[in-house]
Amino acid sequence: MPETSKPLRADAERNRRLLLDAAADAFAEHGLEVGVAEIARRAGVGQGTVFRRFPTKEHLIAAIVVDRMHQATARGREVLTDPDPDGALFELLASMLGSQQADRSLFEAVADTFLSNEDIRAAHTELVGVLDQLLGRAQDAGAVRDDVGALDVLMMFKGVCEATRAFSSVDADIAARQLELVRAALRPVGTSERLSGRPPTLADMERAFPRAEGKASA
Repeated sequence: MPETSKPLRADAERNRRLLLDAAADAFAEHGLEVGVAEIARRAGVGQGTVFRRFPTKEHLIAAIVVDRMHQATARGREVLTDPDPDGALFELLASMLGSQQADRSLFEAVADTFLSNEDIRAAHTELVGVLDQLLGRAQDAGAVRDDVGALDVLMMFKGVCEATRAFSSVDADIAARQLELVRAALRPVGTSERLSGRPPTLADMERAFPRAEGKASA
């Protein structure tokens, strides 16, 4: 069983946290080719500890992606009680954008197998759930059009992430501008301007990205 699938003792959880933070910092500074020895050195643990927790570097990268998604979900839950539902929704999206900018190479590394990894899939489902709650609050308040769903918003958000990837070296403000465009596109509209079809759902994602047999978890 992967080590993330069962509760860890306090010392094991501490080592795991050290490894995830050290690896994220090392990858950010030196790229994904950084060696396990360097990650272990930064974390203050032996290389054997790294391999016991994460059999391959791919497992380690996926675990960091899961961790980032859990952080986004936690942030979303924090702002669920914000008195400004519209502001809360875009507070989460802005924080996710900042994470994507910092960890772009990690998310790109798992892009091809993103939802084949069971831990990533579960974390993604949690994130969609909290985003759906935030979106529902904003729609109930009349701040966001009522014919969109959480996955619609995520698809638009991915476009903002692409803008970040392509243009961040040219103008750092372009990504923020794209997020403003998303906000403008989500403003309530008249009945004649409603979108065709229906919002995509997690069930649609299950059909579009079926679970791959035999895929290792992070």
